[in-house]
Amino acid sequence: MMKIAVITDSSAGVSKQEAIDHEIIVARMPLTIDGKAYMEEEGISREQLIQAMKNGSSVSTSQPPLGRLIELFDDVLKTYDHIIFLPISSKLSGTYQTACGLAQDYDGRVTVIDSKFVSCPLFLLSLEVKEMIRRGMEPDAIRTLIENEADMYASLIPEDIIYLKRGGRITPAAAAIANLLKIVPVLKVSNGEIDLAEKVRTYKKAVRVGFDHSVVDRNKDDYEWIVLDGGCEEKIYNAVVKDLEKHFGVEVIKRPLYPIVLAHTGPGSIAIAWRKKLIKDKI
Repeated sequence: MMKIAVITDSSAGVSKQEAIDHEIIVARMPLTIDGKAYMEEEGISREQLIQAMKNGSSVSTSQPPLGRLIELFDDVLKTYDHIIFLPISSKLSGTYQTACGLAQDYDGRVTVIDSKFVSCPLFLLSLEVKEMIRRGMEPDAIRTLIENEADMYASLIPEDIIYLKRGGRITPAAAAIANLLKIVPVLKVSNGEIDLAEKVRTYKKAVRVGFDHSVVDRNKDDYEWIVLDGGCEEKIYNAVVKDLEKHFGVEVIKRPLYPIVLAHTGPGSIAIAWRKKLIKDKI
């Protein structure tokens, strides 16, 4: 059987310890704060990022540098026969396209898959791919399954749209009008991209609307529900978790929003998501 490595990127929200525990390799992405570059999980903590953003710092993200990606692939292939790379959705970053071009230099030893996922759903998918490999699935079969069957949806509610403006997700003019009218956007993450789902007048109402968008009639055995904390009020976060667990009768996965995503949503944000399982029996 081939020895296959699973690599994802920082957008999946995998801590260093989790990467070690689950034997998942993470291509760390650069985070720039006021012109100073950091490598995610190296040199700056999530808490420090939140404070910097609250203080008005300019924050931006970018895909893993090509040189570091080449170095990573070269190093991994010294001990593995094959790499399966699961980057952030191709509609949110150029990482997928870069990796596809790079994979051509490795004589079929690198499989790049566009799951159209981001954040915790991408982490959970990486765990499933590890299990698929353990069960003997070949890289091409894994890619076909993911491309045909993988599905997720998330409602994303920022507490303050100024962070979306700073990150270039909305125009300054739109941000000014939204602030004037006290509008809070409910964003949706679907089919690999972020779009506006609805506009409401208060943050608490936005959270409720986001909840309603995410609560769809699904077989609870075939899906997972996730609540991601971007530093929102604890009372609101716990209420969302409780309501989801009551509605579906399942344990909700609770995770933080990690820096690469948090840099765009800003402190105080929350995401309510579901993900279709590709392996129905327990791993």
